[in-house]
Amino acid sequence: MRAAVRLVCVVASVFALAACDDKPAPGAAASTTVVASAAPTLAAPTATVTAAPAMSAIQMPPRPVPLGSSGPIQPSAPADQQMMAIAYTLAMVTPRGNDPLTADKAYTADIVPKLAVAVRAADKGKTPPDPVKLQKGDRKLEVQMGKGCTDRVPSALIKGAGSTLKAAYDAGVLVISCHDDKWECHQSTRDVADVLCHAAPRH
Repeated sequence: MRAAVRLVCVVASVFALAACDDKPAPGAAASTTVVASAAPTLAAPTATVTAAPAMSAIQMPPRPVPLGSSGPIQPSAPADQQMMAIAYTLAMVTPRGNDPLTADKAYTADIVPKLAVAVRAADKGKTPPDPVKLQKGDRKLEVQMGKGCTDRVPSALIKGAGSTLKAAYDAGVLVISCHDDKWECHQSTRDVADVLCHAAPRH
């Protein structure tokens, strides 16, 4: 009888141990809770990340006159219009995202003497010595002349030098300008319609 009782107790103990093994350990339950609560916080930062604007999306400052009109901005123009002209012409020669990274020195070395010949043929006054200057890190070709600088002269000069606005742009030159005793006209090589003239007496 006693042997039978002992057998029943042993069997009951085995089943009790088996039942205990089926329950998750306290550590496992805790780790499950941590993972579950941590999952949302891992995804949160990706929702708040914003991409930086591309350089090509940077807009030009306000133009003092509509695109397609070259002005000129007169010396008597309101101060805010003159400041807009300065800011705009500086932005014209500032590289942007889609522009060539640098100016092609072989192109500029070739075009400078050709532009000098072209301006001497087109000048209505006395052409200064060494009339073509590379400015703004070779991004601007500035042509000095005695008289006759108008909005059409820069594109005519580059054509007279055997080149084009597109070829100048592809070589990293962003602006071609003429500058006489009264005016300076800035021709963008990005857009043939983007020409702006303003009073700029040469001293």
